[in-house]
Amino acid sequence: MADGGVSTYIMLITALLVSSSVSAVLIQEWSSTSRVIQQQQRGMQFSEELGIDFAGDPMNVHIDRTTTPDEITFYVLNTGEHRMDEDQMEILIDGQVIPNTGVSTSFVGTPAPLAWDSNVLMEIVLSNTSFNSLTDNTDLSVFVTVNSEEVAGITSSASFNNEVRLNG
Repeated sequence: MADGGVSTYIMLITALLVSSSVSAVLIQEWSSTSRVIQQQQRGMQFSEELGIDFAGDPMNVHIDRTTTPDEITFYVLNTGEHRMDEDQMEILIDGQVIPNTGVSTSFVGTPAPLAWDSNVLMEIVLSNTSFNSLTDNTDLSVFVTVNSEEVAGITSSASFNNEVRLNG
């Protein structure tokens, strides 16, 4: 009977060690899962706090035919709460990607802002040989997407799509 009691205690202690190890692993995994969920929620909230929008009269977008190639000028407003990165921008005109070499940007204001913060207006001038054949009253689809600057390790993007009409 003495052997049965010792082996029972050994089995009990072994079971307690195994269950505490399993509990520690489960707690660690739950903690890790909880952190991932919190980060995803912060990312979703951050995405909701970003925004850009076309600014000005979409039926009167300027096309400059005195340059070679022709240039289209329009304005974009940062309507979100966070700074946007003007160097991380993609522009499509009627589905055609405008290469970065054909895009110039500048901030509008006096004094001119130094960054694309909330409520800052940006002038965008596009230069592309495909614009040379466009005439006044031509309707175009403008799609712009911009990445935000990093905030607390998170970045996201904002975009808009707008129909515009050219006028010289």
